[in-house]
Amino acid sequence: MTTPDEHEVRLRRLYEGVWNGENPAVADELVAPEYLIHDRAIAEELRGPELYKALADSTREIFPDMEFTIDDAISAADTVTLRWTMTGTHEGSLFDIQPTGKRVTLTAIEMNRFADGKLVETWTQSDMLGLVQQLGATVR
Repeated sequence: MTTPDEHEVRLRRLYEGVWNGENPAVADELVAPEYLIHDRAIAEELRGPELYKALADSTREIFPDMEFTIDDAISAADTVTLRWTMTGTHEGSLFDIQPTGKRVTLTAIEMNRFADGKLVETWTQSDMLGLVQQLGATVR
């Protein structure tokens, strides 16, 4: 039986390994094959460790120097809730916004559910409006 604290340690390993690029293969160990993410900024749900890594890779294409910081973590039962900040330089196309070279910050809150020691589900609410505004784009 995995404890809430162990879930948090695993999630932090995922962020360092996959999102900060230190060891993307850690997703193969810590993300369940049935993993899915619920995020309004993502057009379709993603599944499994390969898609978890692909999401980080596609984000890195837009922000090659991206760095994630976990600002807060709360662990209870099978869930770890995070508040995180991503910083990076806009060097790839985002939506219809061409690269601006601007340094930006994106914040989010997410809930992550674990089963049998692996990440199985994530719900993310990120400040995409704030990100788009930092890039100087107008929102209709």
